[in-house]
Amino acid sequence: MRNLKRALSLVLAAAMLIGMMVVGASAVSYNDFSDREEIVNKDAVSMLTTLGIIEGQPDGSYNPTGDVDRAQMAKMISVALTNNEDCDTLYQNVNSGLTDIAANWARGYINYCYVRGIIAGRGDNTFDPSANVTGVEAAKMLLAALGYNAEIEGLVGPDWALNTAALAQQLGIFRNFTKDVNAPLNRDDAALLIYNALDVEMIQQYQNGYALVYSDHRTILSSVFGVIRVEGVVTANEWARLEETDSDQALREGKTTLSNVVWYDSTTSNTRVEEGVKEDEPITFNWSTPVDYMGKAVTMYVEKTTILANSKVIGVATNDEMNVINTTVETEDTAKDYLKGTGVSVSATETDYYVNYGYCENGEAAVEMINEYANAFHGTNNAKFGLNGIEVEVIDNNDDGTAEYVLYTVETLSQVYRYSERNEELTFYVPDRTNGRLDLTASPVTRDFDDVVFADDVADNDLILYVEYGGRTYVSLPEIITGTMTRVDRDRDDQLYITVNDETYYQSYIPDAASMVDVDMEHFDIDDARDIPGFDTEYDFILDSNGFVVAVRPAEEVEVNYALVLDSAWTQNALDRSGQVKILKADGTENTYTLNWNKSDDAFAEVTDIRGDDVDGMSDSAKLEYYLGTRDVMDGSGRTGGATGSVITYSLTEDNILTIKSVLQGNSLELDADGYSNVAGENGLEIQDINTTSTAGVSDNGVVIYLDTTAGNYTDSCNLQYEINGYTTGSSRLTVDYNDTDSYTYNGNTKTYAVDRNTVAFYYWTERVNGKDTVKYGVATGWDNMSTIENVTDVQVYPVLTKEANRTYSASDLAEVILFEAEPQTTTANYMLVLDANAKTKDLWELTVVFEDGTVSAVNVDEDDLGDFDPDNNSHFMKAWTYSEKADGNYSIGDMGESKAGSAYLLKRDTIDFDTGTTDVITHQYWSLPSGVSIWDVSDVERSDDTAALGSFTNVRVYTVFVPDDGDSVRTAWIWAKPGTSPAPTLSDEIQVFRANAGRYNDATFYIEDGTLLTTDDMFNALLAKMKDDGCTDIEVTAWTDMAIRYTDPDGISRFLMVDYTGSGAATSMDLIQVYKLTADGKVSYHPAGALAAADQVGTANTYYTVDNGVNYTRGKFVKMPAHDVVVSTGYYRFVLEASAFTNPATDIKVELEDGTSVPVGPDYIFAKPGATLTVKVYGSFDLSGTSATFTMDDNASSSPDSTMTAKLLYHVEDEDNNDPAGVTTTVGTDTITFTGTNGDTVLDFEATFTWTMGDSGVKPELTISNVTDVAP
Repeated sequence: MRNLKRALSLVLAAAMLIGMMVVGASAVSYNDFSDREEIVNKDAVSMLTTLGIIEGQPDGSYNPTGDVDRAQMAKMISVALTNNEDCDTLYQNVNSGLTDIAANWARGYINYCYVRGIIAGRGDNTFDPSANVTGVEAAKMLLAALGYNAEIEGLVGPDWALNTAALAQQLGIFRNFTKDVNAPLNRDDAALLIYNALDVEMIQQYQNGYALVYSDHRTILSSVFGVIRVEGVVTANEWARLEETDSDQALREGKTTLSNVVWYDSTTSNTRVEEGVKEDEPITFNWSTPVDYMGKAVTMYVEKTTILANSKVIGVATNDEMNVINTTVETEDTAKDYLKGTGVSVSATETDYYVNYGYCENGEAAVEMINEYANAFHGTNNAKFGLNGIEVEVIDNNDDGTAEYVLYTVETLSQVYRYSERNEELTFYVPDRTNGRLDLTASPVTRDFDDVVFADDVADNDLILYVEYGGRTYVSLPEIITGTMTRVDRDRDDQLYITVNDETYYQSYIPDAASMVDVDMEHFDIDDARDIPGFDTEYDFILDSNGFVVAVRPAEEVEVNYALVLDSAWTQNALDRSGQVKILKADGTENTYTLNWNKSDDAFAEVTDIRGDDVDGMSDSAKLEYYLGTRDVMDGSGRTGGATGSVITYSLTEDNILTIKSVLQGNSLELDADGYSNVAGENGLEIQDINTTSTAGVSDNGVVIYLDTTAGNYTDSCNLQYEINGYTTGSSRLTVDYNDTDSYTYNGNTKTYAVDRNTVAFYYWTERVNGKDTVKYGVATGWDNMSTIENVTDVQVYPVLTKEANRTYSASDLAEVILFEAEPQTTTANYMLVLDANAKTKDLWELTVVFEDGTVSAVNVDEDDLGDFDPDNNSHFMKAWTYSEKADGNYSIGDMGESKAGSAYLLKRDTIDFDTGTTDVITHQYWSLPSGVSIWDVSDVERSDDTAALGSFTNVRVYTVFVPDDGDSVRTAWIWAKPGTSPAPTLSDEIQVFRANAGRYNDATFYIEDGTLLTTDDMFNALLAKMKDDGCTDIEVTAWTDMAIRYTDPDGISRFLMVDYTGSGAATSMDLIQVYKLTADGKVSYHPAGALAAADQVGTANTYYTVDNGVNYTRGKFVKMPAHDVVVSTGYYRFVLEASAFTNPATDIKVELEDGTSVPVGPDYIFAKPGATLTVKVYGSFDLSGTSATFTMDDNASSSPDSTMTAKLLYHVEDEDNNDPAGVTTTVGTDTITFTGTNGDTVLDFEATFTWTMGDSGVKPELTISNVTDVAP
């Protein structure tokens, strides 16, 4: 509890405005000063700047800490006494007798003060103008300016400083001055002393040694500047109103309304009330006051005009003689208890109540409003006058003992939903109401930046404190304390408090919208503090503006630990109950742990069914007993292992005490007729084969989220048994079929999950060992480590959960944990690269090898242990061989196993293009490089004492030997330089994404200028570039190969998408893009892109295409895609040359492009974009078959040609006798050349040229030649 009596403070409203202007040159108002935030005596500097008594520096600053010299002080006093009359000019030539001011810039001001007796010299006819002035020296000058006689008042002689300080303190000149009066005075404090002196009554004369003031109580303010004093109570300004108005009401900018107005000709407070003029109505002045002045008595200084409201306001001060203000932010039971001993009380008829400056009918209504959130959260019905964190001001503004106002300020903890610079909007959460009452949910609201006052910079998802009144929202960031709670105690008033980092904190009772929407946030309830946050975990403690705890959250994102339970039991010994679980962790280690029973049973709060038995109604502790599987292992009535095969999340303490956080839903034991396992004497896993809510769900704070659905909607979409036909190591996708036991279907019975490098996969199966079924298990993390599953297998998938705004999680399409009921297929052999044979003894070979960890060593291999390795076969060196180390330290070699040898280069990012080198045609095998793959560069390794360097694949092809992991990823590779290699072809810079849905980006169209075939990585990189250009942020590729992406879209919405490149279906249903170009020797070297019609596709399931010369090329997984996901469309179209009439078309006729490139006749294609021009020449010799031969360029349009074509012809014609036949004629049209003559006539050395411009329809023109035989080139 605090009783605050606030001091008088003059303020300039401009200092309170939101916008702050920084200027150059000398400032003319307080708000112009560039360093105004450094000024301590803001009121003094404000008023003196307004009156022109002080000025800023040439650079636009005030320089508050700069020293004041005697010349500067003389100027300020001169201006104060003359109201800016040019005394500098008038007193320039006055002979003051001072010898050191002739060249001083303030000579006129010094002379003025000197001849009026305000200042004195040093006693040697000098003034010392550049010397610093001290506080007491300045006070003496001000006393003289007010008319005090230095001789009479003792301001001269040896005690002048003591007498000066005493008189100045008595008159208030040293009010609020806390420094040494004998120390040099700075500009900030000089303003304070002058400011205090302005309102001190001036001395008219002395009589009998006593100073007499003027009868009109004049001061420097009133007599020099013509300022009068106005007193009143602030009831409205640009921030709020206290006129029985709503919370959102305020005046226009620069306005202040005073009620109970009385004005006086004198400015001194000694003026009696009866000497003032009382106004009947409130008056609104053109002046800004801060919101802190609301409801308080103030003194306003104005230069009066006929209409008081139009008077020029010089400054405003709170009236500390009238205001008695009691402020608290702590819990108080009643107003009477709080105000006891203060001399102030509240009245049912004379006290007005406001909450956030919104009017309340009475005190009961105000108290109900401030208690509303606490009562709703705790289910109480309290009516506290004050609550921790809620500020209450009780204002008695006329010192009559009765409060005129009780003002509550209630802020709310919230979270930023979106901060949009583009739209200049702030969206944050506010508590919802149902039928006018808080319902403990929250929804986002949006405010324009123009209506928000930011105390701090904010960003999306930031926690904020906000309060709204006067049409504005005031936003600040809360203080967050991070630490571990160490104590919970009670104080003398029986209030609980906690200790964190050796500091004590109490609970706040302000509204908390953040905890209503953020599942990681817990509203702080001090009664439950021993559980949340507890004493073991480091938490963030979010404080309100007054230092009370509003909410808590884990200090860091809690890492979820997953484990497969291998065995379990519980027992009770006397009064102690304990449990144990044996688990397989995600890192592959096994251990047995004792449970923290009291915390582990919390995981079962929402569990209603365990192993098919209804446990609803049991206590959480009883459910845990049942889950572990036995009442007591010692009494023979039960068996251990009830939890075996289930997946849990857990935490471990430093002393290895395990807490079960949750039991993942949907898997249980399959029991036999005895009620136990179907595996002889063992517990066996059976993934649930029906839609079920049994066992625990993925849960948080009691909200159960069933898989494939959202909270509260599990009746139609529950976790099911899944089935897969197999899984291949390295695949970043897992497609599952729903089990149809219960005839449940969902989206065609299948679902696809992305798998990333953080996905945890558990394997659990039974194996026949010595005639007994034995449980086996394993674990892997990440698609690059997950093992191949070859057969149809039951599987359970637990997806990554994403936060929703209703304090829940929802399931994504990214797998967090996978449980396979199958044995994994793994590559377990160890390999070494054999470099050379160093020596040979009778039965022992010494070989230089490089192991998979990069170690270079000389190993000894007995002649009988060489396996398939032949030291006399050179091709066996620089290959990878399996091996084992024998007990005697020698090694045994096996075979090459699964290792590969050839050459490779980096195709894109994490993929290499590998060629075995066994054929003339490059095989183009694509292998992925998982994270952490070992690549050893052995280019410089020759001897065992050399070192293999860590290497990497680049766009230069290198010799490569590697060991594959399961699937199509590399486990270990050894590389060395290939002589004469050059960089592989790189991707064109002309790739563009010219159509994409900005909301999802999973339907994009790509344009490739040069027609280069795009791999998946090419398209992925182009898509990511476009996303960044579009303003997407936080782009995270969670599964590269199959494009699983998390990102924040330009509107600030977090999204997750998967772009499907696998595709399915018959070739005829696909809009595929693929074209081939062959080199002169007929080999595939480069693959231009274009539109391949369905009729031109060859092969099964879109896998292979046949091109010229019979070469097959497989597209592979990187370029196979359905049209509905990503379409590669270059805008190039097919141009077909038909020559079916030729006997030998490959040699009978020649066709070439404009650049001279020869084009064989047959299934070869040329491409052009719409609007592009293509010139084709056809030349050679031929015989007419019949009376005419035609060469026709036809665009296959259904009506008029879509393309523009022209033709020209050069030729020579002979008849059968080698004479020029007169009867052969030619007709050249826009798209046809026709030869007319006699059957058998020979056309020699003809050259037909067609120029064709592509239209927009996309039809494919053909060049058709008819009625020709015996063609020769």
